[in-house]
Amino acid sequence: MAGQYPLEALLRPAVELYTTTVCFTAAALCIVAPWTFALTPLFGIVAALGFVWLGVVRLKQAGVVLRYRRNIRRLPKYTMTSAEMPVSNEHLFIGKGFRWTQKHTQRLADTYLPQFASYVEPSPLYERARRLEKQLEFAPFPLKLVAKATAWDVAWNPARPLPPVGGLPRLHGIEPREQDVGLQLGERVGHTLVLGTTRVGKTRLAELFITQDIRRTHCRGRRRRAKMGRRTQTVHHGYRRRRAEEQPDYEVVIVFDPKGDADLLKRMYVECERAGRLDEFYVFHLGHPDLSARYNAVGRFGRISEVATRVAGQLSGEGNSAAFR
Repeated sequence: MAGQYPLEALLRPAVELYTTTVCFTAAALCIVAPWTFALTPLFGIVAALGFVWLGVVRLKQAGVVLRYRRNIRRLPKYTMTSAEMPVSNEHLFIGKGFRWTQKHTQRLADTYLPQFASYVEPSPLYERARRLEKQLEFAPFPLKLVAKATAWDVAWNPARPLPPVGGLPRLHGIEPREQDVGLQLGERVGHTLVLGTTRVGKTRLAELFITQDIRRTHCRGRRRRAKMGRRTQTVHHGYRRRRAEEQPDYEVVIVFDPKGDADLLKRMYVECERAGRLDEFYVFHLGHPDLSARYNAVGRFGRISEVATRVAGQLSGEGNSAAFR
C-alpha cells in the first residue's frame, strides 16, 4: 500500500501495522508453541523467520505512512550553527529541498481536500493547549506550571508547539527525503531576485550567502623570483616549503544594505572576526561618521574644481539644471 504505485495514498491510517502485529504474534507462537500451527519445533523456527521477515517489511511500509503524516502536520526542526555551515569553492549552499515533480503537485493538492483535514490540520488537543496557554498567561504560580508544561518542546509532549520557523509544513512535508541544495558559483554571475513578505527569512538567506562568501578561500602559492641580469626566473621550492608559503586568498565581499539592518551588520562583523578578516572589514555609513570608514573624495583630482565639473556634467543642459552647466 505504501510502495510506488501510479496512485499513492499516504494520508490514511497505517493499516500495515495490523499485518505487522499479526506477523510478530504468529512468529512468537511458532517458537513458543509450534503445535498451535501443527508444526514441529524445527519447522516452527523456519516459519517464525518467515513471519518476522514479512512483519519487518510491513513495518517499514507503515513507517513511510507515519513519517509522511508527521511531516505534513509538523515541520521538523532544522537548525545550523555558524561552525556547521558548509563552505565550498565550487558550490553555494542554499538549504534543504528537493526537485519538484508531478508527484509532489498531486500530494500538495490532496492536503487541501476536506476528507484529509484530520491528517493535515493541528489536532484538537493542540488547539486546546494553545487556548489554555493564552488563558493562563497571567495566572498565579500553581496554574502557571500547567501552561509551561503544555508549551514544553519535547518529543513526548502530545500538545507540543510547532517550531518557530513559520510557513506551511506541507510544502516541505510532501517529500520526506530532502537533500542539500546548492548552486554552482559560475552561475552567480547573473542577478538573483528574492521575493517575500516580512518575517519570512530574506535577511537570514542573505546572511547564509554572505557568511559563505566571507569564509570562501582559494589557496595560491607564492613563488619567489630570482633576478638573473635582465631576466627573471621562477625559483621552485620543495613540497613542504611551498605548502608553508601558501596563504589563503579570500574573495572580496561587498554588501549594499539600503535597509540598514543592524543584525546583518553585526553578523558580518562576527563572521569576519571568525574568519580572521577583521582588519579587512570596512563600514561606510554617512549617518555614523564615528563608525564609518573615511575616504578622500577628491583624492583622484588635481584641482578641487574638478569635483564640481564632474557633478555638473551629469546634469541636464535644459531647464533648471542649465544654470549649473
